Amino acid sequence: MKNSHFILRGFSIGAAVAAGLFGSDVTGASEELPAGSDSRVALSNPNWITTGPAVCAILKHPAANTTLNVPPSTLLNREHELNHLSTQTQFDHYLPQSLNNLVWTNFIAHTNGRNVAVWSVRSHPPGWPHTPPLVSWNTNSLAWGLKGATAISPCWEDEGSSGQVPITALTKRHGYTRGHGMGPDGFATNRLGKKIWFVTAQNALIERTVLREVVRTIPGSGRDYSILLFSDDLPAGIQPMRVVAATNLLAKYPSCPGAPRPIFKTEQGGNLSAEVPGFWVSSWKGGDSGSPDMLPLPDELVFFGGRSTSGPSARMQWDMDELCRLGRLDPKKYQLQWLDLSGYPSY
Repeated sequence: MKNSHFILRGFSIGAAVAAGLFGSDVTGASEELPAGSDSRVALSNPNWITTGPAVCAILKHPAANTTLNVPPSTLLNREHELNHLSTQTQFDHYLPQSLNNLVWTNFIAHTNGRNVAVWSVRSHPPGWPHTPPLVSWNTNSLAWGLKGATAISPCWEDEGSSGQVPITALTKRHGYTRGHGMGPDGFATNRLGKKIWFVTAQNALIERTVLREVVRTIPGSGRDYSILLFSDDLPAGIQPMRVVAATNLLAKYPSCPGAPRPIFKTEQGGNLSAEVPGFWVSSWKGGDSGSPDMLPLPDELVFFGGRSTSGPSARMQWDMDELCRLGRLDPKKYQLQWLDLSGYPSY
């Protein structure tokens, strides 16, 4: 985690760019300077270019295998120099009104002293799952203190290896995980009585069991998820995550080449990747499927999909409603809570 301080402290992202962490060639082909070289030349009045919400400086440095050994005193020599400069862009900042700017500026302001470990303790004691797990939050975690973080389940009885096929609470009665590998498509009670645990911010362990589930893996349907119906409502200490459609998020929070774009992703080892240098861990291992992909707002985590699985939709809500009806519950009490991004520009 040494790089995290170098990159983020005091908005030193410019140093990270200079080190090549976010630099990209204008043509899309990356061109590295020779090792130990400090020959990048910024023009006295650099131009600026926008790529979506990202604002980048257009910089010049000597092209590969070019030696500028002529005196810079004449106009002819200056033209010679410019003709042998390679153009690159360097990310500087985001447009102030953009969602990218909100997320990025908050991220760099609140990461000092933080790390990727979600839990300080997470283990299965002898006798698990009949004996509850041992779990405590890591209060230096990137996720610590954010609304919705308690929706992340540390473990459940049907997880296979530790941390795999994780559950994320999307309402007080519904948990999300992957669809593939979870059995035949449709409604079932194959996991009736399976235990699921959540942890409040005060480290109180909350246990629920599964009443029934729906599995969606129909080829071509665009649906790959399972929704579990809990035996009882989750208490106030567990906050289900609000949701946003992935397509809507992409329009409001686009990926810009060479620019940082924090996305929070948990993985089976109990860590959380922010997808930026210094706060990155592998989150695409076998068994990470269904782990939540989250938008990190200044005070909240918002769910928009799972690892290699599909995100919230009207069809998912229909499945959740049907689970409620089968469980003799009022579906109106257990609706997905959608994040409104209409106040941010689209790109």
